[in-house]
Amino acid sequence: MRPSLVDFYTTRWPSQLFAFSGMYLITWAGIGMNMYYAILNGGPVAYLFNYLIVLTGVLAQAACIAELASIVPSPGRSTWLGYIATLASAINNGVINLEAAVSINWPNIEWLGWHTTLLCLCSLAFCLVINLWFFPIVPWLELVVGIFNVCFFFIYLVALWVLSPRNSADFIMTRTNFSRWDNSYISWNVGMLTQIWMFIGLECVIHMGEETKNARRSVPQAMFWSIAANGALGLIMVFTYILTLQLRICMPPIEDLITAYNPFIYLITVSTGSKVVATVMATGLVTILIGSNMSHRVPMRAVLFTCLIVAFMALLNIGSSTYVAFGALTSLSSLSLYFSYAIIFSISLHTRLTCGLAAGEWSIGRWGVYVNAFALVYTLYTMIWLPFPTTVPVTAGTMNYCGPVFLTVMIGALTAWIFWGSKHWPGPNQGVVEIVLRNSGVK
Repeated sequence: MRPSLVDFYTTRWPSQLFAFSGMYLITWAGIGMNMYYAILNGGPVAYLFNYLIVLTGVLAQAACIAELASIVPSPGRSTWLGYIATLASAINNGVINLEAAVSINWPNIEWLGWHTTLLCLCSLAFCLVINLWFFPIVPWLELVVGIFNVCFFFIYLVALWVLSPRNSADFIMTRTNFSRWDNSYISWNVGMLTQIWMFIGLECVIHMGEETKNARRSVPQAMFWSIAANGALGLIMVFTYILTLQLRICMPPIEDLITAYNPFIYLITVSTGSKVVATVMATGLVTILIGSNMSHRVPMRAVLFTCLIVAFMALLNIGSSTYVAFGALTSLSSLSLYFSYAIIFSISLHTRLTCGLAAGEWSIGRWGVYVNAFALVYTLYTMIWLPFPTTVPVTAGTMNYCGPVFLTVMIGALTAWIFWGSKHWPGPNQGVVEIVLRNSGVK
């Protein structure tokens, strides 16, 4: 019997949704994979306190978006550019860690830009095939990878606590400035890129609203609590990467860490002292990263077009430093999504202060105005620093191109809207919205 349109869209259970969000963010691992920028700008002390600042801001963002999702659990499409760049940066990150995992056992391998590009294209092709022809297994694959996510968290935690080398206890307050910014205030804020990117796509669960049972309740709960859980795990690992029990230090000398091809995998290798253990840990991380790149039901042409754009972005690795290309992609994804968040928070705050915001099944309550205002201020403030280059002096090879690319896309989007979209776009798919609301108990 052919499934109905309702069954087609409502395929995910709340547990799958929570697992998807948790494994999509994988904050505990990401905070290690991207420690390079934090150590480059500010050092361990900035690494810790920037994380606390960002986590507070992200929880406010999540609470506001979850409240809106409880009213209408169907996403808009203003985040399109951000998710394109996020997919590109996630695939690039996975490849960088795969290369580092291979280098553990074959340290003489010299990875060139075209190697990274080729591996990115292979990873992208794998995700493309899964999404187009094997989608029924994706929700269950996400659930399995979500379990792997938790398991490897404890594996990393135990391995680093037990096997880590010792440094002086005052290492936690160490400041560094390998980026050569003259102003430490600027340096610290630029180093915040690491922590911001850890929570990019926090509203990803909403994009599964059309595929979820009881979406008005499941979507906001899964989104907020998975972010809170990721934030807690990430905070534990920040302390673990800096120090362990009795103020033992996990990190090797910062100079060695910052010059390593992949600082995180180098940290694992040095801490465990075993190539076998480090390889297993690195391989498990790559597996989780591949799982986090899975998507949801969308038309084939949309998947193909997305993959085509990401494939072009992968070409950034040719002729440039791996981390320069990755930094540009992470900055672009962060700036694009934060821009869309700023629009949402501005409109919702205006609504709260004028006619009032309708209450859904998930609500902030009387704290809504204050949380909304804080989320907006935090979002606008962090957007200032995202286009900054991570090092100075700025050259063609170290320039952060996210600003020019973002402006170009915005100009193109506005032009397309003025001359075509405003005249021909019929608006959101009302059929899909009706299905989501009907399955959420809305008459």
